[in-house]
Amino acid sequence: MSSLISPLVTWRWTLLASYNKTMDSPKETTTQWSQYYAITQVQPPSPLLLEALEYISTPGKAIDIGSGALKDTKLLIEKSFDVTALDSEPLPIELTVGLDSSRFHPVMTSFASFDFPASKYCLANAMYSLPFNPPDSFNDVFARIVASLRPGGVFCGNLFGTRDQWQLDRPRMTFHTREQVMTLLSGLETLKLDEKEWDGSTAAGTPKHWHTFDFIAKK
Repeated sequence: MSSLISPLVTWRWTLLASYNKTMDSPKETTTQWSQYYAITQVQPPSPLLLEALEYISTPGKAIDIGSGALKDTKLLIEKSFDVTALDSEPLPIELTVGLDSSRFHPVMTSFASFDFPASKYCLANAMYSLPFNPPDSFNDVFARIVASLRPGGVFCGNLFGTRDQWQLDRPRMTFHTREQVMTLLSGLETLKLDEKEWDGSTAAGTPKHWHTFDFIAKK
């Protein structure tokens, strides 16, 4: 079951979770982030995003929330979307080489600090990023993402379940029951809600119990 999520994804999660475990600055992980970006920039786009794109007939403005090494952003630009790439981590300049600057709009800030414009995007993509938004601002951020969608807009992403092992010692991360996930999506048409739970390991090889939700929803 550990093959459900790639080692590269668990590497990103491990780095972020280490930061979310304390209030300390993650400066010590700079080299690890550089290694992560170097590898993931050549990885294929997220399968969940590819599935979500089937529900969008005409490319428009999109936001990639937690854009990381830009693998999903690059796909969207190639498909003629105008993309806001939102991430709290600095973006290595080499990752932007060759991107159409007229369609690429990077923003480095936390999700809670970003001013989500109302009714702007036809797509909001949030792959393995939302759980790292702290609980005290999570519902507000989620609601503002939904409000930023145009009518008919699609929202895809992932959440962590309450039985995920990190729930025990990552108080700055946010975890949900299935009922809470359904409540978050209640104002949308749920096109997919896939709950996964398994015993695996992190990218560092540490045993871990995983509990996640993949979702695609339409406004």
